[in-house]
Amino acid sequence: MNKKLKKFVVIPVVIILVIIASVILIPKLSRDKTNSPGGNRQQGPVLADGYIIREHVLENKIKTTGNIIPNEEVEVRSEVSRRLTGIHFREGTFVSRGKLLFTLDNSELYAQLKKLKIQEDLSVKKIERDEKLRERGLIPEEEYEISLNELEHIRADIELLSVQISKTFIRAPFSGIIGLRNVSRGSFVTPNDILTTIQDLSQVKIDFSIPERYSSQLKKGQNIKFTIESSENKFIAEIYASEPSIDLNTRSVIIRAITRNTSGELKPGTFANVTFELNPVKDAMLIPSQALIPKLQGHEVYILKDGKAKPFEVEIGTRTDEEVQIISPEINPGDTLLITNILRLRPGAEVKIVNVN
Repeated sequence: MNKKLKKFVVIPVVIILVIIASVILIPKLSRDKTNSPGGNRQQGPVLADGYIIREHVLENKIKTTGNIIPNEEVEVRSEVSRRLTGIHFREGTFVSRGKLLFTLDNSELYAQLKKLKIQEDLSVKKIERDEKLRERGLIPEEEYEISLNELEHIRADIELLSVQISKTFIRAPFSGIIGLRNVSRGSFVTPNDILTTIQDLSQVKIDFSIPERYSSQLKKGQNIKFTIESSENKFIAEIYASEPSIDLNTRSVIIRAITRNTSGELKPGTFANVTFELNPVKDAMLIPSQALIPKLQGHEVYILKDGKAKPFEVEIGTRTDEEVQIISPEINPGDTLLITNILRLRPGAEVKIVNVN
């Protein structure tokens, strides 16, 4: 066998031996490593900072949002269907209560009234004659009473017609700023048509809501503070009413406050940032916001128990920029809260505290 042939035979044999050795020795070495004292070691404890929970006196302020609405607002409509014959105001100006705003066509109503007035005069004269004849016994009492009834019927028709005529003069129901008109002179208007709007802006109302658990601390006459985006001023309003029931969807109660609007800065529809002060909480548990873990329903935190991380569901209360109030019957002052490496924590995970605050 020449050298070249030996070479081609030896190389495959060596490869086969290497494969056999790998199949036999590698599993054995793996078993030996597993059985050795240092083999297959578990991951070390999670390093985390701790925070000792303490009780604090918390100035209980609720920050929420609200809407500014006018003190009074009405859509001006016609009570009858008629042609519009007069417009007696300028849009966007102040109008006093009782100010004439619109006039509707009432020509035929006045014609009917004139006719009834003539009938009334004739009926009065007839009654005067009948009364003299009755005193002489020339007509029966029954005929005299019929004449009286006819006069009362005519006067009732006059009163009804006067009411119909009054409805053709549309007046401001209260003093306020009148809006843009939606009709022109000559238009045929119906009770479905909004002719214009009037808003009383001498005062404005602020509607906002607070969570159900604070509703018992609500008091009429209590002040709130609020700001708006278009002004640097801070405003104060007084609570005067609230909804008697809790909203089933949001579990909150709607509150209404009122304030004067002398400067005219407060416009209806404006977004308001409301601060509502409640009774201070003497035993509030405040924790760093970073320790709070949001869940699909609610929130939870990790507490160190016997060297291991244990999750607790909590209810949150007042929040600040850096802290949040937690409410849980299972967490007590003195417990160690885990505030770092939150994403690495799992229930039952071993924890080594690095720093404690």
